[in-house]
Amino acid sequence: MAIFNYKKREISAKIVYYGPALCGKTTNVQQIHQKLNPRQRGDLVSLATDADRTLFFDFLPIELENVGGFKTRFQIYTVPGQVYYNSTRKAVLTGVDGVIFVADSQISMEQENLESLNNLIENLKYYNRDITQIPMIMQYNKQDLDEIMSLEQLDALLNQRKLPSFAASAVTGDGVLQTLTACCKQVLNDLKRKSVRADPGSSPQKPSKTTDAQKTLNKTATPTPPPRPQSAPDIRPQNITEEPTSQTDKRPPFAFPETNQAQPTSGEPFKPTIAQVGKARLINPQTISLPIRLATDNDPNKLLSVDITFSINNFIQTNL
Repeated sequence: MAIFNYKKREISAKIVYYGPALCGKTTNVQQIHQKLNPRQRGDLVSLATDADRTLFFDFLPIELENVGGFKTRFQIYTVPGQVYYNSTRKAVLTGVDGVIFVADSQISMEQENLESLNNLIENLKYYNRDITQIPMIMQYNKQDLDEIMSLEQLDALLNQRKLPSFAASAVTGDGVLQTLTACCKQVLNDLKRKSVRADPGSSPQKPSKTTDAQKTLNKTATPTPPPRPQSAPDIRPQNITEEPTSQTDKRPPFAFPETNQAQPTSGEPFKPTIAQVGKARLINPQTISLPIRLATDNDPNKLLSVDITFSINNFIQTNL
């Protein structure tokens, strides 16, 4: 089956030359390879015996003009005509998109032509393919020889479906490109029909376009502002009131050592009790500051911060 490569914008389709042994399949492909522009064709690979009988298949990729924005690449195969290579013929028909049946026009080849056509029908059934549903062209080769059947006789023998047919001489190149061109057109038309049936409302070669209204909306749309960051929860202790620090106060903070708080005795008047004592700080060579916290009422958790400042000179004179 044809392969659509949307990234490369390319369609790959497979055409197989089928027919009895020595009917001219390989010669057809060789003539095509010689006549095509080297920039359009790939390398030709042919495997043959000493008797010039095709053992395997010829592979010829052909790039044609763009179709609906897609490059079209046809892969051309032949099959070995000998009966004992039927498994190879069957394998080559895998994923076939079009068939060119090459009939040998010689009167002596009447039976071989019929057997090869019936073999094609059976091998397609192996893949659940109906020969009537596959693009197909008849080529009556070797029309340059003597003792050949007429085109009418060949049509009556092999072409009851009235398929397009071409008289040809593969060795001279007559009718070779015409046969291939007709098959390529049939394959492309079949691919278009299948594409429409698969998705009637769309076309793979026409990418969607942004309308003017959509462009206007995109320009005028106001972006949603990012959510405001939530403030961090207050994890400070709730039982100590923080005092504002003066901008001119350069003193480093200090930690109060824990002390046992005095518990008031019921019935007695409450007296301020020293609850916490901080570390003494030297303000200048003559002055010392000592921070303390006092319990001033019946609730010992409510503390009053006090800084006691005294002069060293006065302290020395008093104690002396």
